[in-house]
Amino acid sequence: MEEQKIKRVRSAFIVGAVLLLVILLAVLTFQIVKISKEKKELQLLKDEIARYQLLTDEERDDLEAMDSRKWIEQRARELGLSLEGDYKLD
Repeated sequence: MEEQKIKRVRSAFIVGAVLLLVILLAVLTFQIVKISKEKKELQLLKDEIARYQLLTDEERDDLEAMDSRKWIEQRARELGLSLEGDYKLD
């Protein structure tokens, strides 16, 4: 009788250990998949940030160019305005 009880306890222990191992492996797999997904999303966000940073830099360069006196003078002439020192040919 004692031997059967020991076998049942051992079987229950083995079943419990296997179930625990299966649950732990499932949780580990889930976490690995989640981390992988998060890394991909993080990389996409970093790429998007870099793209917007590049666009911002280009726009800043355009604004600096537009602020220059040469651009202002050119635009004024395109609009038919004369600047001080310009000679009118009538």
